[in-house]
Amino acid sequence: MLKNIFLWILQNVFKINTQTTQKEMEDNEKYAIEYEKINSINFNAIFSNKLANYVINDSNINITGENARVDLLDRMIQSLWKKAKKITSMGFGYGGVIIVPYVKGGKIYYNLVSQNRLTIDLMEGENIIGATILADKKVIQKQIGNPKIYLRWTNYKVENGNITITQKFSDDKGNKIPVPDFWKNITESMTITGVDRVLFGYLKSPINNRKTNDKYGVPITYGCEDTIREIKETMKQLFREYKLKEAFVGADSTMFDGKDALPKNGLFKKIDSGDDTFFEVFDPQFRSFTDRIEELYRRLEHEIGTSAGILSQVQTQNATATEIRRAMYDTFTIVDDMRSNMEKAMEDFLYSANVLANAYNLSPQGEYELGFDWDYSLLEDSQEAFTQLMSANSKGIISDAEVRQFIKPDETIEDSEKAIEEIRASQPTVDQLLGNNEE
Repeated sequence: MLKNIFLWILQNVFKINTQTTQKEMEDNEKYAIEYEKINSINFNAIFSNKLANYVINDSNINITGENARVDLLDRMIQSLWKKAKKITSMGFGYGGVIIVPYVKGGKIYYNLVSQNRLTIDLMEGENIIGATILADKKVIQKQIGNPKIYLRWTNYKVENGNITITQKFSDDKGNKIPVPDFWKNITESMTITGVDRVLFGYLKSPINNRKTNDKYGVPITYGCEDTIREIKETMKQLFREYKLKEAFVGADSTMFDGKDALPKNGLFKKIDSGDDTFFEVFDPQFRSFTDRIEELYRRLEHEIGTSAGILSQVQTQNATATEIRRAMYDTFTIVDDMRSNMEKAMEDFLYSANVLANAYNLSPQGEYELGFDWDYSLLEDSQEAFTQLMSANSKGIISDAEVRQFIKPDETIEDSEKAIEEIRASQPTVDQLLGNNEE
């Protein structure tokens, strides 16, 4: 349905061509449906959430610089980083998610849009220079009956170093409509100079799509459908085994009448045996499905490319901490790839936010630097890493602030430097300790 509306909007409303094929639209819509399923076990969501934890846990993003623009961007990016796990999970699950900045009331905000709501209309190298997104959807219930659906479409087109951003509005059938009241404050068309790419960040899943063209990402469980189907079938067999072999006590029907009769529900079942003393426990041996489930779990982990332990049980008896960390290397490889994609997405998002800040004159212009402090506890021993830091600090290779930030990763480097200065200022000098107060 969304695919058909998209094509109609592109061809009849914006009157543009797109490099996104109909097959890519269909695939992206299928990925979205699979990821969003909540009525059965969802392995896509399980892997996405688990890996997102590894990617983001105890990691930070920092913008450094000494100007008002840095203050503006840092407030916005720190707010976004609070949802970094969700954004990363969506990237793994949908195959890709775009982070779209917008300005309202003199502040920069953002929307998250799954890649099934994005068409890539034109690319120049790695940069997207033409794109259309379903930017917003509102459902209004005015009266009893079917609600009215409003869709807002945004087209980005970069030409000769200028970007034109155009807004169009339609109903859920794709029919063009006047601007609804709740979107009146949105500029319908604007052009910004000095731009070389579309104004959003695109976080793609690092999973290989087995194609030469990788405009779009693919979900974490891409190509694993057969194994997932086997796992679900085995789970059904396991459930059926439990139901069929549910223990009960069979007793002759005469035992359910009269004084001290057996209860007629629960554990006991009536049996017309012809023997009023018949009383027998039905408790057949249960077939174990553990080995079969574990084998399928490990197969799925191998297909995706993670180490054991996402679904399967890991045998850690007699294993050293170093051996356990080495066993996580495959998982860390995916985590590291996603971090690289996250860095690119955040760089593009900040670039876009900075362009909008200039266009709306939100603050004086200023230079900024984007940095990431990623956690490496999957592969590193924290005590060993701290020892290395202290050794480097004693040789003057790294600063006290960097050591403090290792201990308190939630702090920015500026926060750490300030805290160290405050601590030093509050500590008495040697002369003060000896009572040699200087006049």
